[in-house]
Amino acid sequence: MTKILTPEKIIRYAETRLFGDNVRPHNVKVIELHNGVLPSSLEEMLNQRCGGFQRVLQENSREPIYFRDGRLFIPQYSGFGRRKRYESMIKAYLQVIGEDIGFKSCELEGDERKTNIEYDNLAYDFVVGLFVPEDKYEDRRVFDTEIQGVTHVIFGSLDAVAKQADVVERENTPYLGAQLVKIGEELVLNIGYVYADQAGIIIDKMLREYEALARKQNKKLRIGLYMFGRVGGLKDEMKRHQLVSTAGIIDEVDLLQNRHHVYPMHNVLLSSPDRHRGLNLNVTSVIHETVEQLEQAREWGCISIDMETRESVESVNRARRRYEKLDINFGFMGYISDLPLKGDTLADELDSDKGEQAAVAEIVKAVRQG
Repeated sequence: MTKILTPEKIIRYAETRLFGDNVRPHNVKVIELHNGVLPSSLEEMLNQRCGGFQRVLQENSREPIYFRDGRLFIPQYSGFGRRKRYESMIKAYLQVIGEDIGFKSCELEGDERKTNIEYDNLAYDFVVGLFVPEDKYEDRRVFDTEIQGVTHVIFGSLDAVAKQADVVERENTPYLGAQLVKIGEELVLNIGYVYADQAGIIIDKMLREYEALARKQNKKLRIGLYMFGRVGGLKDEMKRHQLVSTAGIIDEVDLLQNRHHVYPMHNVLLSSPDRHRGLNLNVTSVIHETVEQLEQAREWGCISIDMETRESVESVNRARRRYEKLDINFGFMGYISDLPLKGDTLADELDSDKGEQAAVAEIVKAVRQG
């Protein structure tokens, strides 16, 4: 099997995410991944046990990463998928560089079960903080503005959406950033970037809240859920920043077992013009991608590859079966960030937000049209 990421690209991919100008690989003796732990909780622990910490100024930042006395501390609170990505990236990186750096993937309070449950609990606290269904949840409230009447939700970069909408209120909770924006006359909830099963868990809980509201009001609610994000392009004629609409998903597990099964994505953005259309391959990590795997996916009709949409689509489709009071419209718009079969990988960052802004524009248009 021919790996998409060469050893040199694995080093570049990992180092932009783990280190920064103030903390370099030679400064680090141990990397600790703390699963089920919020950044705020990890900061409190480091202050109490170590007397402080240094924030790593990552070139490509997602979660904050901390440094103290030769140790990197990474809070990982998003879920199982995010854990797998960190573990596979760090292990591959350490194998390539051959340095004597230790790695620990830590459970919440040393308990595997607590870790697994905490992913769900953190998402629950965030969602009830959005809806505040009872007075007892006031201490978790995210927005001053009530959002029970908000029926359009966009998942994706807050800064990207803010460039094409008027921000009404923005909050950065310990778990996830969110903002309320105006698109035309519509008040829209924008939730920051989510990973794999984290997206599915949040959508599950949000749609449960919406269904309860619909029954309470004794009317059908029309809910618009939209996502935008990076995808790898698999067609030869594709270029970075171009848009991709997908109508179905082939899962990496099925591909590896040679089971040609397509999970439907009822994508309301599929008919938008000037973009590539086809199936999407859902994978758990870019580290393990191979040329042979992606070529087979392309033969099966996949035009793109990503790591987020499968869980979201499953949650939406499940809610469509469960909730007769909800009319759910789901839209996904991808923009090409890499072309792995052409040697253009995620080790090299995009040179602008051109594709991202084009994806946001399509979602803004869909919200305006209702």
